[in-house]
Amino acid sequence: MFSTIMKRIAGLGACALLLSAAALAQTGPIEGTVKVKNADGSLRPVPDAIVDIFRTDIKGQWDVKTDKSGHFIRLGMPLVGRYLVVASAPGIEPTWVNNIRLTQVEKIDIVANPGDGTRLTLDQLKAQIAGGGAPAQPQISAADKARVEAAQKEQAAHKKEMEELQSNFDQARTHYNQGVVALTEANALKIFDEQITKYQGAQSEFEQASRIDPGRHKDFVELAYKANANLAETRYQIGVLMFNNKQKEASKPHFEKAMEAALRAIEIAANSSSANVSNDTITYYNIYAKNASLLVEFFGAADKVDAAVAAFTKAEELDASNKSKWGVLKADMYRNAGRTDEAIAAYNAVLTADAANADALYGLGLTLIASTDLKVIQEGANKLGEFVAKAKPEDKRVPNVKEALEAVKNAYKIEAEKPATTRRRAKP
Repeated sequence: MFSTIMKRIAGLGACALLLSAAALAQTGPIEGTVKVKNADGSLRPVPDAIVDIFRTDIKGQWDVKTDKSGHFIRLGMPLVGRYLVVASAPGIEPTWVNNIRLTQVEKIDIVANPGDGTRLTLDQLKAQIAGGGAPAQPQISAADKARVEAAQKEQAAHKKEMEELQSNFDQARTHYNQGVVALTEANALKIFDEQITKYQGAQSEFEQASRIDPGRHKDFVELAYKANANLAETRYQIGVLMFNNKQKEASKPHFEKAMEAALRAIEIAANSSSANVSNDTITYYNIYAKNASLLVEFFGAADKVDAAVAAFTKAEELDASNKSKWGVLKADMYRNAGRTDEAIAAYNAVLTADAANADALYGLGLTLIASTDLKVIQEGANKLGEFVAKAKPEDKRVPNVKEALEAVKNAYKIEAEKPATTRRRAKP
């Protein structure tokens, strides 16, 4: 679902009957909600309401349906012009808002009373608005009339193009919403066969939604990157489910496809003007990271390391408050790929800025105790000892580290040394 659309472009002054081609080219969405007032005065959304949009300065008519939340959006509406917007649905009386100008109104919220569900024609609406009489039509010259007719012809061609865009958007949004529902239901299931089937259904819906072309219209961008991001998360969940069900090789393609979808989401989001796009993009980097990490650690995908490290560096710039986290992720990638020197350098870079970082101490300690050099093993044991001292009591890695330190002690007679403490000088 889209967040609030950007404020409309203002200052387009023009005579209502003298529309130029340049004016027609400037378009935007009509967006709003339809709700019905209950007997207690509360409001509830009206799904599947028909929203008829009539242009009243020249001839033009469009329609769009509300979604489950009562929200509607119609793309490609000329910014120059006046509109009559009317909502109809079973159980409500037709309710309209008149004299709408898109340069002045950001969102249209229609509140209807219960009724018989009548859908009025434009003539019926005009009659009701005018109190029974049709409004007077302005008199224009033959030259003005010719210009209006030319403008209407161009508008008809533009309308056809917008109809196609609207259809693409509506279909993609429907698939996206169905994918969200299926993903939510899958997360709540416990039986493998039922859960995997539901996840696969969500995957199919997000794949269809992700095919929308963000380059065709600015309002496609957010839907495109969110569809790809949810596709990435769904693929990850399927992969984890299969991996844990001892279907390791079958799980691998899902982690790879999840990485690809996450990168597409990041790439598309870079073209968004949404106020929340930075936070969204950080989330997508996290989805990418967890899939890349699994592939390197459990599938030996050493070819993923350099690209992943480069991606983590970009994420680090965007998510500066969590710089240490991305630094540890880079170091972990190097360690799991057997690139020891790079891993040590990366862990030490984190510890230089954050000496108490438990994740860096843990990773560095594991890297060092894998050496055959006793001095290096001693340093690794010391780092793991620091980790145990600084980790949170509930950290599940602590028992494993204690076991590893005991194994090092038995094998090499090496124990973690307590960190040296600085003594205070006695006052003279």
